[in-house]
Amino acid sequence: MFEQTILQRSTTSEALAREVRSGILRGEFPPGSRLRQADVAKRFGVSTTPVREAFALLQAEGLLRIDPHRGAFVFSPSEKDVSEYYEIREVLEDRAIELAAERMTDELLGEVRALHEDMVATEDPTAWAELNNRFHLRIYEAADRPRLCSIIMNLREASSAYLQMCLAAGGRKIGADHEHASILEALEAANVADARSATREHLRRTYEAVITFIGDPEETERIHAEVNAPRPGLLDPSPAEG
Repeated sequence: MFEQTILQRSTTSEALAREVRSGILRGEFPPGSRLRQADVAKRFGVSTTPVREAFALLQAEGLLRIDPHRGAFVFSPSEKDVSEYYEIREVLEDRAIELAAERMTDELLGEVRALHEDMVATEDPTAWAELNNRFHLRIYEAADRPRLCSIIMNLREASSAYLQMCLAAGGRKIGADHEHASILEALEAANVADARSATREHLRRTYEAVITFIGDPEETERIHAEVNAPRPGLLDPSPAEG
């Protein structure tokens, strides 16, 4: 019974973490938004214990910052933070694509191409961003380095919110689709060097687009206002309190 209770609580906290994470990555809870444990607990009909555990999971991923006195806030990265994310990602993803390119199978290439085709076809920024993560992570899974993939996934999620807002503003999709095609073509040709080069170029261009976007306060404010407009949803984002 005791073990079952722990399992149920763990499952609840993980489910809550998934829901809140999804809201952050969709841009429903913009950087700086405050998330209150009591509000989340009430909405889901649970105690604050699994909510607190869910927040701790999201803090470990870098999506939340928890202040002992003020509560939990969606992480708002600075340009320096974003630069560091992409510097680390370039090193790790370069290694991942190198290993993956040596181990790709025809079946996996078919899955990756299907994801790419879905990305090209969609006009929904949220759907595109989800497909984008699946595209890259499915490739990296071929590297057979689960810890490496886990670190890359966490870094991608930490910078995903700004990328989605950048997409919502009409930036990056077409260029990124072409870059993904270059990566896929290199993998299909079993050209490791070209796959690494295309991946590095893709990361650098994405970084430039995101850093330009967050460096424009007026554009950032406009997009934040759009994604934070009242709408039916999981949680109601609250502005950060000073």
